[in-house]
Amino acid sequence: MREKLLVLMKNEGLTSSRLAELLGIQPSGISHILAGRNKPSFDLVQKILRRFPNINPDWLLLESDQMYRASSSEDAQLSENAIFSPDMTNPPADAKNGDAENSPKQAIAAQIESTFGIASPSTASKGGIKRIVVLFDDNTFESYDMHK
Repeated sequence: MREKLLVLMKNEGLTSSRLAELLGIQPSGISHILAGRNKPSFDLVQKILRRFPNINPDWLLLESDQMYRASSSEDAQLSENAIFSPDMTNPPADAKNGDAENSPKQAIAAQIESTFGIASPSTASKGGIKRIVVLFDDNTFESYDMHK
């Protein structure tokens, strides 16, 4: 697994501390694995696969030569039909009505709910949207904090 983490970090342009940050773990967790002191936990493997959904699980866990998953037509369709505007300069028509301070948040929540058929975090019992992370096809991402 050490070698796989090194390849992942190289291909994604990450340092061990940045990888730890993206996975929500302590940097020492990554350094212990890279040093051979610890083996990765199942939880860590899950975090890697969730954070890097294009990584082929067979490559990460088994001996597959293909590091990245083959693109599916569904993935391509989702990326072609981008629904979020990072700066919300052109929010949907229904977001233009109502409180200007909450419009971008409401627009994003409505888009999440209607597009993916799931209750958005703003309607869940846990509270409002805190951050949105957009993952791009080229393995980069943008993170948008939702401030009042």
